[in-house]
Amino acid sequence: MNSSLNWALRQTARKLCIDVRDVERIYRSYWKFVKEHIASIPLRELSEEEFNATDTNFNVPYIGKLYVEYDKIVKYNNQLKYIQNVKVKKSNSNRKPGSGD
Repeated sequence: MNSSLNWALRQTARKLCIDVRDVERIYRSYWKFVKEHIASIPLRELSEEEFNATDTNFNVPYIGKLYVEYDKIVKYNNQLKYIQNVKVKKSNSNRKPGSGD
């Protein structure tokens, strides 16, 4: 773990009068929730209206708001499709002539 995070954990533990390990568990639990919530959103299948109705924003105190815009999701999905197509074309071109499949 990096030293600035260790410092923050120690400072928080001292301020709240709790064990550093408990502060670390709380910290990791918070980010685990954020990660799991984001992973549970089916971003690839959503229309723009459905995306706008979905809660994709997180307001993290003292850090700011984490959010994603629909245009970025569309761009990401297009890039992903392109990469997958390139991999398929590359794997097909690597076959030896005359090999039976």
